[in-house]
Amino acid sequence: MRVWITTVGTSSFAVFNSLWMAIVGDSYYPDKVYLLWNDRVKGNMEKIKEYIKALKEAYGRTIIIDDTYRVDEEDFKIFTKTLTEIIKKEKLEGNEIAIDMTPGRRFMSAFSMYAGVEGVEAGKFKADRVYYLHLKDPSYMNLPLYLIPFSIQELLEMKSKLSGKERKKEPLRLEGRKDEMKVTRRELMAVINQEFLIGRGSFRIKVSTQELATISLRENENLAAVSIVKNFENLKLPSYVGDSELFNSVLNASGIRELKATLDGERWMNEEELYRWLLSKIKEKETRYITFDTNSLIFGIPQRFLEFLDRQRDRTYSLNLAISRIVETELTREKSKILRDGRFFDEYVPDSDYWNQPSPKDRLFKLGQLQLKLLNERNAILIEPTREGWGDDVILESFVEFLRRNEGELIVFTSDKNFFANLQCLKNIEPVYIGFGDIRRHVKWENVRDFIFASAVVFGKVSVSGIGWVKAVWRGKNPWEWDKVKVPLREETKKAIEVLRAILTPSH
Repeated sequence: MRVWITTVGTSSFAVFNSLWMAIVGDSYYPDKVYLLWNDRVKGNMEKIKEYIKALKEAYGRTIIIDDTYRVDEEDFKIFTKTLTEIIKKEKLEGNEIAIDMTPGRRFMSAFSMYAGVEGVEAGKFKADRVYYLHLKDPSYMNLPLYLIPFSIQELLEMKSKLSGKERKKEPLRLEGRKDEMKVTRRELMAVINQEFLIGRGSFRIKVSTQELATISLRENENLAAVSIVKNFENLKLPSYVGDSELFNSVLNASGIRELKATLDGERWMNEEELYRWLLSKIKEKETRYITFDTNSLIFGIPQRFLEFLDRQRDRTYSLNLAISRIVETELTREKSKILRDGRFFDEYVPDSDYWNQPSPKDRLFKLGQLQLKLLNERNAILIEPTREGWGDDVILESFVEFLRRNEGELIVFTSDKNFFANLQCLKNIEPVYIGFGDIRRHVKWENVRDFIFASAVVFGKVSVSGIGWVKAVWRGKNPWEWDKVKVPLREETKKAIEVLRAILTPSH
């Protein structure tokens, strides 16, 4: 029998992620898990038990949970005695023991490592493995394993490492063929992570027969290296697929092209500086509302800022989001469609996956619609127009009326220079101009994830080497499914996504 011993701390994912990584990254699937806990973290322990239940159901194997050992986090002697008792008991029964030293207080981690490496009762009883999951960026600590880039996570087996004879890890391999499955943008990170785990170092991304980019996951320790095809301005694609202008929008929307922002047209901020400035504003006592123009939504600014917020430990801020009805209408008004019989204007469409689907420009607008959905999930307020019309003057009037009815300041993200200049003249409105610079050589894995997703949505489908076709159009697609793409998944990836969906439901 394989046994896992861990301490419940203030982060439930710090406990669970180590266990999950030992399973998928080193094929160490325990039959029994000891959870050492105290009253302060009892709520986290209950969460962890639910997470382990999701593991059992996804991987189809039993895990017995023993939560009978309550320890005082201030009492080193009690913790030492408890750990010694468990190790001795399990070794006398002939079981294999792994100790996780990742969570818990420092003295707990220190003794866990000592007990595992040197043993207890004068070295008579020792653990077989001592694991530590090193997270290089602590801002990800409240996310589940497969939503964190594996480039910034490293599973260390300390016993073999300290002996000078480090044992080669054996990633979990499951039998089964690839199956197409609908996954969300966030879940694409699980696909990338699994490919990386089994040794894939790069992806080539194509649309139709033309290469868009090569992504290297291993060239840089924490970031991905991106090589965009040269002269992409001359990209020649069927009209129902897209063009180079739309590819430019994909580069902007995914963060492959550098984002920059200014409040006055002179001093510029990079993306990280922008979000830190915005965070400082919403932490102030004054009420501030945040809204976005059409292009800012298409380029995913709300999602990128919200992901930044989700990684912050300090949640003492007030987030008030707003949506312009005019922007909402512009994004949701479909311009043209590929006909059911395969005609797109005067061109015949041989690929039936595209039939009865939106045009490329409308597919680009789907990226903005997904941002509207995200804002609505965060209870965004609607800014209604004061009169009919579509121009900037109508939008400006609606902002003024909104502030007359709602005390506070309105922060407006826009990529329109004229609109930005006009907004600067209005009281209690702080415009933020969004621009884009050079294509970045090194990007976060989230940008790779978003590049694959945005390319699939805008072009309909893209081919990713090692993965297969990532499709946003297919026969029988429902109009409400633009938050998902179809991807051929390995058995290991299917299990990982099954666990993610189970533990991220509202009940957990």
